[in-house]
Amino acid sequence: MAIRKRGNSYQVIYRCSGESTPRTETYKSEDEAMIRDMQIKLAKKNGTFEPPVRAAKGVIKQEKNITLKDFLEEFVEVYGLKKWGNSYYTTNLSLIRNYINPYIGERYVKSITARDMDAYYTMLLDKPAVVAQSHRNVGKITASTISRIHKVLKSAFGKAVVWEYTKVNPTIGVTLPKHNPKERAVWSDAEAVEALNVCDDPALKICLYLALGCSLRIGEILGLQWSNVHIEDEAVLNGEAYIKIDKEISRCSNDSIEALERVNRSTIILKFPQIMPKKATTSLVLKSPKTESSNRIVYLPQAVIEELKKVKAQQEENKALLGNEYYDYDLVVAHINGRPYEMRTIDKAFYNMIEKYGLRPVVFHSLRHSSTSLKLKLSRGNIKAVQGDTGHAEARMVTDTYAHGFDADRKLIAQEMDSGFFAKVGTENKKTETNETLEMLKKLVKEHPELISELLSKID
Repeated sequence: MAIRKRGNSYQVIYRCSGESTPRTETYKSEDEAMIRDMQIKLAKKNGTFEPPVRAAKGVIKQEKNITLKDFLEEFVEVYGLKKWGNSYYTTNLSLIRNYINPYIGERYVKSITARDMDAYYTMLLDKPAVVAQSHRNVGKITASTISRIHKVLKSAFGKAVVWEYTKVNPTIGVTLPKHNPKERAVWSDAEAVEALNVCDDPALKICLYLALGCSLRIGEILGLQWSNVHIEDEAVLNGEAYIKIDKEISRCSNDSIEALERVNRSTIILKFPQIMPKKATTSLVLKSPKTESSNRIVYLPQAVIEELKKVKAQQEENKALLGNEYYDYDLVVAHINGRPYEMRTIDKAFYNMIEKYGLRPVVFHSLRHSSTSLKLKLSRGNIKAVQGDTGHAEARMVTDTYAHGFDADRKLIAQEMDSGFFAKVGTENKKTETNETLEMLKKLVKEHPELISELLSKID
């Protein structure tokens, strides 16, 4: 198979079984030719390739009748590998395998209507959610999961229209199950301070300091390396100590890692060795953040600096003690032998601390919310400065997500509205009444001056 340019058009040349001469298909752009070339290669690899029907001599009419399952495989190969990162690729592949293919994968793309999609989304609400073997059963498929499925299908069917597999996108105009997200429980400043005071797990404690002091995500905390920690004496004295966030720890499917490596789009920096010898379908990796805005510098409070120094000193002792048995990945948060922590391990330690000390139940990610809300208050609403710490792409995301942190300030505003505004209501009428009373007294005294002598005689 080959692609060649002829004038202002591009030709895809390939051979079909049983035919002595190669076939040629012509396209207006190189992108269209490349997509068709990949489609043919993928179909031949899967053994599903059917040569286009020749309508007349020299003219090829392509027959575009394909099942949703086969189309989504092509969509992932042609589009997904060019646009998705490791984590998003893993998530979307899971949605396709667990929730799309088993239910509507055998339907022909061009036969699916908007009515079918409405019925499909409604039907999913009664189906069991698919969970990993190591996780507990979480019940039925939620409206939130259906929303993510819809996002994948909307993008896929959009490409199906462009690639002429169907004339319309059946996901346009469908009604999704109503999703009412619960507001995330967030600790107050006092509750966060209490947690720092009672925490007796060293690894969890440095995670708490980095989450509360630097507004970091758990993946960013676990992926932080000492080479990105700048707490040299001079920097500390000048108030310029900082950490650089440009990596995160995540667990990705091996399929996504291999697929993205094949097209040189993998964001994996390091793949940690498997601890268990059994064949695994996922790997713990150190990777680039999900968005460019997540790459950032965060300046450090003195309290965080002190905790980092304690962790560094302890790690140096561990290295000296274990020698060659220490796995040095340069990680700030690491097991005694240097190996990385997983998110679920920190989550479990966090849950155990809450249970042990009777703290109000929250999830670890809520600490990022607590930190950001506190910074907004301390900076008197300097959204751009806080956005620099959180790594959000847009300032609007900061205000929309963390507005709840200003509830206390809003209560004070309500009180100040009473004293500074509503207290003045009616003061003009009171003043008029007072003036009228004084005028009446003056007139009375002028007409009856003897009243003053009588009034004074009554005073002791």
